[in-house]
Amino acid sequence: MRVGDRFLLRVPPLVLAMLALAPSAAAGQSTADPARPARAPVAEQGRGLERAEDEIVRSPDAAPSPPPQTGLLEAAYPRLRERMGTLPPFFRDTDLNVRLRTFYFNRQSENDAASEAWAFGGWIQYASGWLFDTFSIGATYYTSLPLYAPDSRPGSLLLTPGQDAIGVFGEAWAALRYKEYALLKGYRQKIDDGYVNPQDNRMVPNTFEAITLSGQLDWLKYDLGYVWQIKPRDSNDFISMSRQAGASGDGQGLVLTSVTLTPIKDLSLYAGNFYGLDVFNTAFGKAEYAYTINPDLKLQFGMQFTDQRSVGDERVGDFATWNAGAGMRVVWRGLSLGVAGHITDDDASIASPWGTWPGYLSLMVTDFNRANEKAFGAGLKYDFGGTLLPFKIAGLTVHLLYAQGNDRIDPITRADQPTTREGNLDITYNVPGVKGLSLRFRNAYVGRGGDVVKDFRIILNYELDLL
Repeated sequence: MRVGDRFLLRVPPLVLAMLALAPSAAAGQSTADPARPARAPVAEQGRGLERAEDEIVRSPDAAPSPPPQTGLLEAAYPRLRERMGTLPPFFRDTDLNVRLRTFYFNRQSENDAASEAWAFGGWIQYASGWLFDTFSIGATYYTSLPLYAPDSRPGSLLLTPGQDAIGVFGEAWAALRYKEYALLKGYRQKIDDGYVNPQDNRMVPNTFEAITLSGQLDWLKYDLGYVWQIKPRDSNDFISMSRQAGASGDGQGLVLTSVTLTPIKDLSLYAGNFYGLDVFNTAFGKAEYAYTINPDLKLQFGMQFTDQRSVGDERVGDFATWNAGAGMRVVWRGLSLGVAGHITDDDASIASPWGTWPGYLSLMVTDFNRANEKAFGAGLKYDFGGTLLPFKIAGLTVHLLYAQGNDRIDPITRADQPTTREGNLDITYNVPGVKGLSLRFRNAYVGRGGDVVKDFRIILNYELDLL
């Protein structure tokens, strides 16, 4: 049996149905009822999901995506819209979305080691409307199926460590809310807050088992929670937060607290604390300001600081370290140029086992936050829908990044480590003629004293809003 035949046998029937629907829907017009209010899925409410356009230098996990193809079920069944319009909000405002993704990953590392895989999958997300404007439920099923996954080249993180398929309900939650002031959500959910985040740069994101409370009071946003387990992006299983951090023994969770203040327009002040029981505590703060000079010219400034130290039983070692960073960016008629720098203490590297490191110099392969490292970098991006060039290519964005880390050491042996240099090319094309379709090519070259690491990624996303 060919790989393609095995793949077809393993795809859930609903995904195959979505594939069958997609071509005809893409050619037509959305028939979504204008009377039904548009809203963010409840799965994302209360979370300040990071936008790629706000990045100063870093290579974002997720690129800006086009508006999704909408109203597919309503187009296929015109009477469905009329019937749903008569139902209570809990049913009328149901969200049903599909994200299809295929991802090819190839990394050639030092000593001729290689990681390679090609996968297909994505997720199906359901969220109800609000019962009495107070109660809602939702669930998301994630899957990643191997199209090409040689056993001799594991480590892509697209699939399990054994190159097997992923298929799991990564989200299954219930929520209570009181206006915009409080949203209480329990069990499996997506969290995007500082050092705890989806890290959605492979086939499926991290998700968490937690109870969280978030809300907004005028210019203050807050987030509180206890997170006991994480489903890593390359796994079917939820494991304790302490185990994900490298600890042995009984599993322990994490206490999350954060607050974001916007006292004046375009100024954001953030403070978060992530207390991993018996492993380590991470305190993280940042201040960012955007200043618009005129409609074509904008300046952005940012500073951040992380303090990280072992706590409790210190199951991953006794350490105390810190990292400080600063950056700025100029945005002019579609062109943006950013620069940033980071310094890390020599006692230990900064650890980020529960998501992507939120520093300014997080590139495709390297986080420049290692012991004693002094790092700097620059990023140049152009949106071809901008007005700087005499022509436009709607939906096309090209991003170039470079970062270099000097003076790093091995925190255990105290031995000097080679300088690391990394360059990234990131091309995103949101296809104008097909709503919800985006193509992305990512390429990295990394030198760290030996052979050059080469990293190539090709990602196709197609987002469909069924309801």
